[in-house]
Amino acid sequence: MDRITVVLVGGGTIAPLHAQYLLSSASCTLSAIVDPYLPGRQLASQLSIPHFDSIADLLSSHTLKPDAFIVCVPSSLHVAVSSEIITAATPKAIIVEKPLSTDSVSGADLLSLAERYSCKILVGHHRRFHPSLASAKSVLETGRIGTITAVSGLWTTKKNDGYFTAAGSEWRCSRSSGGGPIWTNFVHDVDVLHFLTGSRIVRVWATATVDRRTHENIKQSDQVEEGAAIMLQFANSIVGTFIVSDNVGSPYGWESATGDNPLYPPADIPVDSYRVFGTLGTMSIPDGTLWTYDSVEAERRGLEVGWNIPMKREKVEVDEGIPFQQQTEHLGRVVRGLEEPLCSGEDGLAAIKVCEAIAKALEEENTSAVDI
Repeated sequence: MDRITVVLVGGGTIAPLHAQYLLSSASCTLSAIVDPYLPGRQLASQLSIPHFDSIADLLSSHTLKPDAFIVCVPSSLHVAVSSEIITAATPKAIIVEKPLSTDSVSGADLLSLAERYSCKILVGHHRRFHPSLASAKSVLETGRIGTITAVSGLWTTKKNDGYFTAAGSEWRCSRSSGGGPIWTNFVHDVDVLHFLTGSRIVRVWATATVDRRTHENIKQSDQVEEGAAIMLQFANSIVGTFIVSDNVGSPYGWESATGDNPLYPPADIPVDSYRVFGTLGTMSIPDGTLWTYDSVEAERRGLEVGWNIPMKREKVEVDEGIPFQQQTEHLGRVVRGLEEPLCSGEDGLAAIKVCEAIAKALEEENTSAVDI
C-alpha cells in the first residue's frame, strides 16, 4: 500500500527519534518538519527534509494535505498546536506527545474538537508498544498471578543541571508549563499502570520529597517538584504506591530498566520499574520476572499453598521490537482505518487527571486524599 504522509511538528528532544523511525517506516513517509526555532531547522537540514516555520506556511506550499501529524512541542503548547492542525489541515490522525495537555479542561476540549473533525488522537505513551508490557499484559490476563491486589513502582533518576538550563528549556522549570517529573515523566507511569491493571486511578495521596534545586526567574509557587511519595487507589479497588524523583542517583526507572531511549544508557543488569501483586503470585516489569508458588512441592509436602511453600522464579519470554517503530507503524494502520488507537485521547486524558490531582496534593502540602 502507498505510504501515508506525516509531518513532524517541533524539533526538540524527542523529535529526532520520531524522525528516525518515520524515515525507516514501511508505512509512513516523513514529508516535512514544522518548527520556527533552530532545532527544527537543523533537524530538517540534517535529514534533507522540507522545513517550514508554521502550519500556515506548510499548507500554502502543499497541494495535498498530510495524512497525519506528530506533535512534539513543549507540553504547554500541545493543545494550541494540535487544535490549529485539526482545524487548518484536517488530518486523519495526530500523535500528540505526552502529556496530552497540562490541564484536563483543555485536554477535553481538544478531544471534542478532534471528534468534530473526525481526527483520531493518539497519545505518545510509547511504552504501551514495548514488548515487555505486551508480555506482562498477556501474563496478567491469563490469571497466572491470580487477582491483582496491589501495585508498586519507581521512577528515580538524576537530571543534570543542563537539562534545565539548555536553550529553550525554560518550561522544564515551571510546573504550570508542564515541567517537573510528575507531568513530564510520571504521566507515562500512570498510563502504564492503567494499561496493566485494566482500571483507572480514582484517588491519590501525595507528599513531596525535599527540594534541593532553585530555578531562577520562576516564581517559587510554580517551581517544579523534585519528586514525591504517592499512594494510589484504582476504580476496581487495587491499591498502589509509587516513588518519583529526578534528583537521586538510581537505575530504578523505565529508561534505565529498558534502554528504549538511546539518550539514556540502560542499567548493566536487569532492574524493574513496576511490581504487580496478585493472590497467587507477583510479576516485576520490565525485567519479566514471575514469582508463583510451587504447587507440586505443596502437594508433596501435604501443605496448603502459602508462605510455607517455596516460590518458583520464572523469566517471561519477551518478543523483540522497538516501541517508537511500533508506534509509527500503528499510526499508519490507524490512518487507514485498520486499527483503533492503542493509546487514545481518552487514555491520555485519564493520565492527565491523575497528574493534576497529584499536583493539587503537592500544592496543598498535606496528605489528604484527592479524588479524581
